[in-house]
Amino acid sequence: MKKIVSLLLMLYLLIGTVMAQNEEDVLRYSNTNLIGTARYMGLGGAYGAIGADFSSLSSNPAGIGLYRRSDFSITPVMHFGSTTSSYNGEIHDDSRSSFALGNAGFVLNFETKKNLSQSPVKSVQFGTGINRLKDFNNRIYIQGVNETNSLLDAYLIYAGNMNPEFLNSFDTRLAFDTYLIDTIIGAPQPTYVNAYSYIGGFNGALQRKSIETRGSINEWVLSGGMNLNDKLYFGITFGFPWIRYFQESVYSEVNQTAPLKDLDQFNYVEDLETFGNGFNIKTGVIARPIDWLRVGFAYHSPTWYSDLRDNWTTSMNAYYTNGDYFPAYSPVGEFYYDIETPWKIMASTAIMFGSMGFISADYEYTDFSNSSLGPSFDYSTANDVIRNKFGPSNTFRIGTEWRSGPYQFRGGYANHGSPFKLGVNDGQTQSFSAGLGFRSDVYYIDAALVYSYGNMDYYLYGVEDIRPNPADNKYEVLNFALTVGYRFD
Repeated sequence: MKKIVSLLLMLYLLIGTVMAQNEEDVLRYSNTNLIGTARYMGLGGAYGAIGADFSSLSSNPAGIGLYRRSDFSITPVMHFGSTTSSYNGEIHDDSRSSFALGNAGFVLNFETKKNLSQSPVKSVQFGTGINRLKDFNNRIYIQGVNETNSLLDAYLIYAGNMNPEFLNSFDTRLAFDTYLIDTIIGAPQPTYVNAYSYIGGFNGALQRKSIETRGSINEWVLSGGMNLNDKLYFGITFGFPWIRYFQESVYSEVNQTAPLKDLDQFNYVEDLETFGNGFNIKTGVIARPIDWLRVGFAYHSPTWYSDLRDNWTTSMNAYYTNGDYFPAYSPVGEFYYDIETPWKIMASTAIMFGSMGFISADYEYTDFSNSSLGPSFDYSTANDVIRNKFGPSNTFRIGTEWRSGPYQFRGGYANHGSPFKLGVNDGQTQSFSAGLGFRSDVYYIDAALVYSYGNMDYYLYGVEDIRPNPADNKYEVLNFALTVGYRFD
């Protein structure tokens, strides 16, 4: 971990301006998990060898080849995200909910003409629509007393011996303008002290941070597939994802020094908006060597996001016990950059029990160290951090469906491996799901409930030798999905 923190410090010093673009952005937009239809969700996402569901277009495109009829479906989703944070002995939680579209789209199925009955191609399919890949809606609240260090200690390192005119306009300059850091009069070169030094040093502060995030990643898909003799199914999807991400965070410190205090408290506010579009290609195959067995394989290319745009502002205000109040505001930062997410492969199998049901399983491999920021000559240090901090991730999913007349009963489990290298962080998530379905010859209705959870450490700030204890954040997500579909010839 010390090596990673050193690299992050180097990244900060080399870039010279606080930029929102770093390894956290890459992970945020690379680590996706298809939400999809209620049937897909009810099976825990273990759908790579099943097919004939609109979610297949963004998982294993070969699934489009198993459609027997044309189909239209739409899936609204209720999302409930909450986080419980434990920091220096205090536990707090917060949450946020949203209503969104999990997916909507149609697939057209075309049977081979009779005069081509000798062709191995039994049917071809075309599909288009949208799938939701990630929901960012959540709130986090962290609070605890730190008796060891302050954010202002980190600012002293950031400032170094820089002339005040060249301080970072998004953080250290704001601290200078609010007298949270200041230069020592008469020093031969700029030498900074922080506001706690005015009263003999740091003796503890109540630190808190609230983070609210909104937005999503959605993907427009354009897919095609074919059925060869009801034994082999092929598919390809051209994906056009788009990102809409909003984050507002407020960091506060309340001075705990008693009985004499000069600094009472200060607040640091960050607002970030990210917009962008990307492109990827997915291909897949499903084989049915015998009636009771299906196996599938899919490859997802990297997603190439070009000209992502960040709009970023910060502000700071400081309150002093003598009644002084000083606010400061950054300029509006607008940054353009590229992200390449890692490629992934997926292998699947399903055991079919005739008309009674099936059991299916998926394995997915992704190496997050293959992601990168661009242009590479601007982000070479950040990409070094990515290669040192991230690593291979293994995801396992298993699901089952059983039928009774027109009704289906589903359950699933998924384990999404950590994107971090061993010993750097956790980041593993697990999901449990259940679902119900009803099918007639013309329409179908599916419902699913998915509970997901995971833990990840969060540092309020950090440079080498000046880091608070990590906040242990437990993330919980509850998704409820309802799919309505219509089949037609």
